[in-house]
Amino acid sequence: MKSLRSFSLSFLSVILCTSIFFCQPSSGNSKTTADFTLKDFDSVVKTVEGNYIDKNIDKNRAYKDASVFALLSLPHGLYLYPESYFTDREKYEEADDIFPGKSFKLSPEDKFVLFDPDYKEVEKIRDKKLKEEANKPKLSNDEVLKLVEREKVRKKVLTAKWEQTNFSKKDFDRVLAYLEKNLQNYTTPPLKDPFGEEDPKEKEPFSIKDVYLAAANGYLSSLDPHSQVFLKAAWEESMAKIEDGSFEGIGAILSGGGNKEVIVENPLEGRPAVTAGVRAGDVILAVDGKSTKGMLLDKVVERIKGKKGSKVVLTIRRKGVAGTLAIEVIRDTIEIRNITSKLIDNHPYIGYIKLTGFVKSDPSVDKEFVQHFKELEKQSTSKGTKLKALVLDLRNNPGGYLDLAIDLADMFVTNGLIVSVKSPNRSPEDSNAGKKDLTDLPVAVLINAKSASASEIVASALKHHGRGLILGERSFGKATVQKLQELRGNGAYYIKLTQSRYYAPSGNTIQVVGVKPDVDVSAEEDGSFPFHYREENMWNHLPELPSSAEEKSHFDVKKLEGWVKSNGQAEKFIQEHKNDPIKPDFQLIRSIDYVEALLNTGTKRK
Repeated sequence: MKSLRSFSLSFLSVILCTSIFFCQPSSGNSKTTADFTLKDFDSVVKTVEGNYIDKNIDKNRAYKDASVFALLSLPHGLYLYPESYFTDREKYEEADDIFPGKSFKLSPEDKFVLFDPDYKEVEKIRDKKLKEEANKPKLSNDEVLKLVEREKVRKKVLTAKWEQTNFSKKDFDRVLAYLEKNLQNYTTPPLKDPFGEEDPKEKEPFSIKDVYLAAANGYLSSLDPHSQVFLKAAWEESMAKIEDGSFEGIGAILSGGGNKEVIVENPLEGRPAVTAGVRAGDVILAVDGKSTKGMLLDKVVERIKGKKGSKVVLTIRRKGVAGTLAIEVIRDTIEIRNITSKLIDNHPYIGYIKLTGFVKSDPSVDKEFVQHFKELEKQSTSKGTKLKALVLDLRNNPGGYLDLAIDLADMFVTNGLIVSVKSPNRSPEDSNAGKKDLTDLPVAVLINAKSASASEIVASALKHHGRGLILGERSFGKATVQKLQELRGNGAYYIKLTQSRYYAPSGNTIQVVGVKPDVDVSAEEDGSFPFHYREENMWNHLPELPSSAEEKSHFDVKKLEGWVKSNGQAEKFIQEHKNDPIKPDFQLIRSIDYVEALLNTGTKRK
């Protein structure tokens, strides 16, 4: 079989903006001379037709989403609805989310309407809602789940209504023609953003170029949440900066920008963002009082980064929390480390290695991993014992280069399949274990909802072969591979397109379902498992495929749980240290009980 080395773009192919922000370059009207025309939009469509993983594209949906993105990209944004949904919005939306305004049609016989909100009234409604929410208590997890489910139902209804509308390319062409003719009516923002306006010097005048680019990203967004077109210069600048090895910033993984909200995918452990209280899923509305609305992600990052010791204030919207939060973060030097390691406190025979990402580096991830492991062996010996077990921490690891994940898994899997990549009309490309075995010590693998893509490959391989006890929470569930290439006809832009799925050794793809742990271990003080944002919550994600076989644990989980119940020390430790200045790592602490159970019960793989 052909090697998987060519498939180097996984979850982090969307990556690597400045200040250790791994991010998705996005559309928007930043200051650039790179043009984007209707011909370039057509080039995006042709690239999809020739290279996308699914040859049965729902073109009506694609052109509808292209229209939605184009209309919303306007400084004075317009909305697009199926008429049947628009007239019954009160059935599916909260009353204070139904804004006043005027609707109109491009043609009397259209089954869809354009909606122009009365933004002055919208501002009044928004201010009132913010004041009301400021006095409301934080939503419980059940309330958050109800909101998530309500939104899921609304989206299903909206999708069904659009299918009935039968929106076509002709309709898309008419929307574009309307915007080309009337663009000047929508280039002025209708009201002042409550968090301040972006500096006009940083922006060039909004033009039809921005409409076409937004339409192209709308077309791609209809396929899946990971396909995108963006400026080549933004990517290259990001890659150049990440190679420097360290930055001065806050340390967080961001996504979105342009037409999308700027979302904190994850604040990095031990870095200023997480220390200040920034959380995964937070939406950054403003930076130092300046709105992020419509801003390219690299511009947002540029505003957040700064000299070590200086401060930046992020205005945050958080699901389940009323109103907004103003979080002050003190910048620091952020070193890019793929790997960190230590011996577990009071357990000098248990080594701990954490991988934050599978990024190209010198030394390479596999060589650096070996160095850390050997150093742990030395440290354990110096404390009068020897290494008896290893904890491999893949939590909050968004993935990266596929070949690096294969190399790491190969260190533990003696023989057999590690991962298989499958593309339409091509033979599967399998990667099997070689002779890179590092150790036969018991291994525990920690995962959570932010363990994605390449890290899921490692976890699924070790689980399938019974080489590691998987602890934590179900992983993110991204099992697609994207390829990055220049946009044909316009070398100033890159297009990133999903072309393959990867499959676990079991034959199952973990798309949507993720990797399920052998033992569920909570990261919360109270032992709960609150809602976490995963692939399944992303709009237009590739669907789950039927499983070929159920993945069963290779370990006697009941025996392990029995030992932990009788002998575990985690809950006692948590109670004694819950008021420490630094929040304990509840998930790791609880997981160590299960590592001890492995060592003390002699539990073997089945």
